Amino acid sequence: MQIAARGIPIHTRTLSVTLLGGDGAELELAAYVLDLRKRGFVPVAGDLQGTGIIHHMQLAGAIDRRAQRLTRLTARMPTVAFEASAATQGESCRDLVARVDALAGTTLDKGYPRRLSEEIGGPRGCSHVLTLAQLVGPTATWALREDGRLHGSDAPRRRGERVFRRDVVVDGYESDGDLWLTLQLNDLCFAPEVDATAASERFAAQLELRGAARVAMSELRIAELALEERRRDARSFDTAEWRPRPDRAEPVVGLSLRAGITAALLDQFGGQGGAGDDQPLLDALLMLAPATVQCVASFIDTWTKVPWMRGNETGGFPDSCYMWRRDGALGRTRFV
Repeated sequence: MQIAARGIPIHTRTLSVTLLGGDGAELELAAYVLDLRKRGFVPVAGDLQGTGIIHHMQLAGAIDRRAQRLTRLTARMPTVAFEASAATQGESCRDLVARVDALAGTTLDKGYPRRLSEEIGGPRGCSHVLTLAQLVGPTATWALREDGRLHGSDAPRRRGERVFRRDVVVDGYESDGDLWLTLQLNDLCFAPEVDATAASERFAAQLELRGAARVAMSELRIAELALEERRRDARSFDTAEWRPRPDRAEPVVGLSLRAGITAALLDQFGGQGGAGDDQPLLDALLMLAPATVQCVASFIDTWTKVPWMRGNETGGFPDSCYMWRRDGALGRTRFV
């Protein structure tokens, strides 16, 4: 499968979730999402937003591995799109960050996505923190399953010892009026650490997914998609081969990356938690739409071509987050 870069690099979104040893039955959680704009500028909120890190959001907390429940969760926002200013009338992306704390006690089951939406979705929070939290739930569930399969449910872990790490990276490129995306997921399972463990002995298993997609920008529709995966452990490290997944790629071609793709993907995979061994693939594909939104901001000066971007300014959709809520400082400027 050809996954080499094509066109002009415009944006990279990377998301990471790590589970570490904690106290008793708890595992510590550390996660982040980072958006790196690579070209151009965007006029927004009375100013020009250039290249560089646009968003950097973090989640930290703990999971009861036996109950599969969040015992605590907090968020930090080292880099935000909007600091408090005259244009925002003192509002900032960080204003509602404490709402994340209320997710403590949430069970990592089928009701997890709904709980997130109710507490931190739309104008009640940050869309980027929401996307990261949406990845945390199924990632943690998968990690616990894999760790139990490889080492047993009660394998001893030292505090701070890495148990599992997942990284998802989406890169966007502009070429001939289309958006090309490359998607990569890397799951790394760690063997329990013992005294004087060599680095190679910490390897337990790895799952790699990679994909290449072409998005027809006139419709924000997936026009082409190729996927492949490789799964390996210590015994198959040198022999495991990449396996094409046309069975999962072909049904996705034609889907719109506007509202509705999440429901369509969940339906194709049998629902959240029902994808079986393909759960990581579903988790990765669910990251395409929010990553595409970030790419659109700097795609051939989009803000000069979309009628509803009044005054040649860009921004989020109405009520997509706290800062772009209809009755907020930025919303009153753009949506009335």
